[in-house]
Amino acid sequence: MRQLSIMVDLDRCIGCKTCIVACRNHHNIIDHENDQPGAMANYIRVESKLEGTYPELREDSWVVMCQHCKKVPCAKACEYDAITKDPQTGIVLIDQEKCTGCGECIEKCPYNVIQFNKEDNYAHKCNLCYDRVIHGLTPVCVDVCLTDALSFGEKEILLMQAEARGKKMIKKMSTQSIIYVKNA
Repeated sequence: MRQLSIMVDLDRCIGCKTCIVACRNHHNIIDHENDQPGAMANYIRVESKLEGTYPELREDSWVVMCQHCKKVPCAKACEYDAITKDPQTGIVLIDQEKCTGCGECIEKCPYNVIQFNKEDNYAHKCNLCYDRVIHGLTPVCVDVCLTDALSFGEKEILLMQAEARGKKMIKKMSTQSIIYVKNA
């Protein structure tokens, strides 16, 4: 199976959240009239961590999204076969027509990235912009990244590119399709 992936360069991510805004707009997951800050649905979140001691402090930022896991715990939890891993791309997809809104997938997701639409009673999440990817485009978060911290492609090719640039994969953060790299 081909595995399409996003590579996050931790040396380049500045935590600007442009990816979040672009994702929300592309997937139309924000209710501009009613959503409040902190309660808005999102497929991507930005996390950060302070490193070092004063005055040599450094803040690392990175994006977290659906990891499109190899063993897909959310799909295993779904009794209605609403969640599948696309064999052509490795992207984990939720079929909203089959989703009953039981919430089991949300409980089983180790990354806390599955959203729930209460109004229409279904789970939804990042699908790596499947609608764009199948037409040869990149996910919108990658397109809008101001610092080129995000890149998209086949996992093995991304890893070769990272190595050529002197980057190493942060194994404790990286999973099946989201790869985090940093200067070696």
